[in-house]
Amino acid sequence: MLSAEHLLVLKAAAAGCACYLLSFRLSDVLSLRLISRYRSWAAKEQLEWNGRLPSTLHALAITFITAYLFLVSSVFAKDKIGDDPFVLRTSALSTATLGFSLGYFATDLVLLAHYYPAFGGPEMALHHVAAIASVAAAAFQSQAHAYTLALLATECTTPFVNLRFLLDKGGWRQHPAYTANGMALLFSWILGRIVLFVFFFHHVWLHLGEFHLITPLSRWLIYVVPPVLFTLNMVWFNKILRGALKLIFVPKPAPGGGTEAAPAGTAAAEKKDT
Repeated sequence: MLSAEHLLVLKAAAAGCACYLLSFRLSDVLSLRLISRYRSWAAKEQLEWNGRLPSTLHALAITFITAYLFLVSSVFAKDKIGDDPFVLRTSALSTATLGFSLGYFATDLVLLAHYYPAFGGPEMALHHVAAIASVAAAAFQSQAHAYTLALLATECTTPFVNLRFLLDKGGWRQHPAYTANGMALLFSWILGRIVLFVFFFHHVWLHLGEFHLITPLSRWLIYVVPPVLFTLNMVWFNKILRGALKLIFVPKPAPGGGTEAAPAGTAAAEKKDT
């Protein structure tokens, strides 16, 4: 019989799946009514466009909840009073958050497989499989919630990736907003997907003495998945950086002739992130 905690994970996962499908459909309906050029786009472009809304909503929800759990709540506080080792600390909110993300990633992976390769490439598939394995293990085993949520917090870069795509498709590539978003993505990627991992690995090293308390599966996932995700982040960062430098330094033809410098941006950014 399922425990109350496992039922919470399943309910949250169902909610994550439902929110994904509803927002995906909502994006299609609103785009048909509000964006005149939407009908002229290829099916692949429409799929990518509609996938941006659920990924943005998920990223915003995860970012704010994770920030609350780490910065406001006492569940993962360094000076928390209690006997629970750090790797075993959980709460109803952390469990529900992991379940919600599990539903999101599972739904996105199903759509990725169904529409492959229009909805994402092999890097995205690898990212999602690693994320699902880590989130499911943490949620159902009630272990390593803090480490798993820290990895999910890297989704904070996703809104900037998605906004770059929307501005590009909306014809705003030469607008200052495109430049500002490109720089925001570049710096948020450095902080959220590179620097954060440095602190993550350091924290894991300091708490290795507690790892005998968690299952071999959880230990293996902590040892393997973060380095894989960090490698993917560096691959994507290389694309982002090269795209930004190209847009900054390579002149483009101006509307009236001659050339003008293109705004800083992220033309090579990967679909939805992460």
